[in-house]
Amino acid sequence: MMHPEAMDLLTESIYDAAIEPAGWERVMTMLKEGFSSGAEALYFLDYERRAVRPVHVRGVEDRYLRTFDECFYAADNPFTRAPALHRPGLVRTDQDILSYLGDSKLLRKSQYYNEWLQPQDFGHTIGTTLLAERGIILNFTLLRSAHIGAFDPGEIQVFTRLCRHLQRAFRIAMRLETLDANRSMALDTLDHLRFGVAFVALGGELLHCNSVAEALIRTGDGLTVRNGRIAAVDPSAQRNLGAMLRRLVHDGGSCGRAASLTVRRRGARPLTVSAVRVPSRVPGFVPAKPAILLMIAEPDAVAPSEFDRIGRSYRFTPAESRLAQALLAGGGLRRAAEESGMTYETARWYLKILFQKTGTSRQAELVARLLRDLVVPWKPRREDA
Repeated sequence: MMHPEAMDLLTESIYDAAIEPAGWERVMTMLKEGFSSGAEALYFLDYERRAVRPVHVRGVEDRYLRTFDECFYAADNPFTRAPALHRPGLVRTDQDILSYLGDSKLLRKSQYYNEWLQPQDFGHTIGTTLLAERGIILNFTLLRSAHIGAFDPGEIQVFTRLCRHLQRAFRIAMRLETLDANRSMALDTLDHLRFGVAFVALGGELLHCNSVAEALIRTGDGLTVRNGRIAAVDPSAQRNLGAMLRRLVHDGGSCGRAASLTVRRRGARPLTVSAVRVPSRVPGFVPAKPAILLMIAEPDAVAPSEFDRIGRSYRFTPAESRLAQALLAGGGLRRAAEESGMTYETARWYLKILFQKTGTSRQAELVARLLRDLVVPWKPRREDA
């Protein structure tokens, strides 16, 4: 029977491995010492493809890993003929399998035993299924020499206790991997946008920027980074940028409110910099602080096809869409009117309609709202649908 202190240390190591996969090496070592096993394996079985995918395996040579599929999925393998013993959470030994099938000699007659287990001096197994979905199961198995003997009731009891922790640890690991995958997918999406996106802490520190924003900042033309904070090169523009960020910081009750300004550049049309305060998520063990999302657009950075989705969401007419997209390119209403093929007075009239349809009241707020919706798609209210 495993000593209580060793059991506690092993349990702690299992949860550590759920957070940091490199920790499985220590878990396998402790299992080997505690159960006198010759091999320790965490692996996926795909019954439809008749394949195995190792996750963490120790004690099995590469040449036997390569032949596992052929031997394990052979028709005479008793381990594949007892699905009732592969329910998640149920502990099973080789003796349980043979007792279930009613023939104690089945295993030694099989290809799996004679070509895979016996050549590695494996005679007894104990394992459990941690997950079973659509023909794919995740197994955790210990194998040891026939000379050591079968797993006794005390060892089975300890292994059963460990299995509950293994299941919980696996759920933690799956959740962390999902969160990490979602984060990677979100960052990859930001890098495929045609305009710059940057996240700034309420204190002004630059937290993250996509590849477009990084390239624009690197040129030092219009925007730069000073002391870890995004800043405008022109002093006047920097005052306006600082004021815009401070308004969003102090207006704590208006997460989602947008603001916008233009930043001049040398020999190029100005950048449009818009900002929106994004709220923190629901408080948990680690509080996530609110931040400010900056959207940095160069003239003509937003392709017509990308803007069509926004226009349909707000039910813009073709003329309204042309004006809204021209405003996104910066340069003010007069330039936008010229690029849209309309007079200044007509543009002013359409601008009021754009305010009404987007729920904004100023041109800077309108531009910021449209850029924000290019990052986070706008969802119509029920009455708008």
